[in-house]
Amino acid sequence: MHQYQFPIESERLIFRYFHEADIAEWAVFFTENPMMHYVGATNPEAPELEAKKFIERQTNRYKTDGFGTLAAIEKASGEIVGSAGIIYRQHPEFDKMHEIGYSVIPSRWGKGYATEMARCFFDYFVAQKLANKVISIIDEHNTASQKVAVNNGMLRGPMFNFNGFQCYQYYRNID
Repeated sequence: MHQYQFPIESERLIFRYFHEADIAEWAVFFTENPMMHYVGATNPEAPELEAKKFIERQTNRYKTDGFGTLAAIEKASGEIVGSAGIIYRQHPEFDKMHEIGYSVIPSRWGKGYATEMARCFFDYFVAQKLANKVISIIDEHNTASQKVAVNNGMLRGPMFNFNGFQCYQYYRNID
């Protein structure tokens, strides 16, 4: 099983495991965010509870798969600005694939963080020689993330049902 090899960082961000102590800070992501269903919050409750469930899901992924999304910390401020990482997916449409996933806190949208996160984890994926293909699962209506995927050299694959949403599988083959 793979374990993240730290440090993982980009120009403005450093990545680390999420911890229970991050719940209050990460709850901001689940406050008035029309995109939160993209990370599995389809029936949002209190933001702190959604943050707790999200962090528990990542912690379980770290233990079972060696992967999961990490807290993206802005170097300049020390604040969590999003999450990004590799998720090991098992799904009938694409058995046993690695996904690059990324989410940005709404107050940080439009600053290039998603593109920076996606590029950082593509580079990590290649450097670690994890597989010969990586994907991103993106809702058909999430045009901002589709643009990030294209800017990360990914091609749009087929549309499929993912957890009740119509999504595209973006992919990139590794030479």
